[in-house]
Amino acid sequence: MLHYTEFCISPYEVPGEQSICIYISGCTHKCKNCHYPELQLSDNGELLYKHFVDIVALYLKQASCICFLGEGKGLPQEKKELVLYAEYAHTKGLKACLYCGRDTVIETWMYVFDYIKLGSYREELGAIDSIMTNQHMYRKNSNNDYDDITYLFWGK
Repeated sequence: MLHYTEFCISPYEVPGEQSICIYISGCTHKCKNCHYPELQLSDNGELLYKHFVDIVALYLKQASCICFLGEGKGLPQEKKELVLYAEYAHTKGLKACLYCGRDTVIETWMYVFDYIKLGSYREELGAIDSIMTNQHMYRKNSNNDYDDITYLFWGK
């Protein structure tokens, strides 16, 4: 089961969206100079399933999106849990975003998300706001394909 360390509302993580950001712990990537090393701790924080509905209710009138920053340890049951949360967000009229810290392609289970950020943090390439970054943000289009919108972070 997924654990989270904190949540907030932010206009920065997803371009054009006011997002409820939920920080998921259990990251196994151990990126050098990670900006949030507390998320590398396994089972750090509270169990998300106990608080998710209340977190959404708290910000529902202010938010347009829910952003999950991390995918825990990446276990199959955690992926299923994230899918259920994204589906719940959609029933509330919210978009859903996944920040995946892995160097991967968009996987089938991720298709439920409206936005997906892929790629590990590599200090020598910079974060997503660096034109040299290896990280990419994708937005689902009307054909249910994904467009790379990483460039939207570069103008900040």
